[in-house]
Amino acid sequence: MKRYFYIFIALIAVFVGLTFALKNNQIVALIYYFGLHWTAPLSMMLLISFALGAVCGYVANFATLRRVRRALAKARKDIRQVEQEVLNLRSLPIKDVV
Repeated sequence: MKRYFYIFIALIAVFVGLTFALKNNQIVALIYYFGLHWTAPLSMMLLISFALGAVCGYVANFATLRRVRRALAKARKDIRQVEQEVLNLRSLPIKDVV
């Protein structure tokens, strides 16, 4: 059920994006430093700027994500080791003390 909900949301986003692109197809100019000049439709400029922002966010978050994954792998290894130790202790015979 959750999958259908996400597909529905994705279809709505695509529909809104397409209608936005069709309604805003006028050409705009981007003039940047060092004489850099680029002309393209407004919707394409916004799409490219959004994609660049997403890539920059992923790159900025990559080191943190890698550190957390490494810590998770270490914690899983420690858990396996402790579980094995518990199994070994459970298999030892109990000695009666009188």
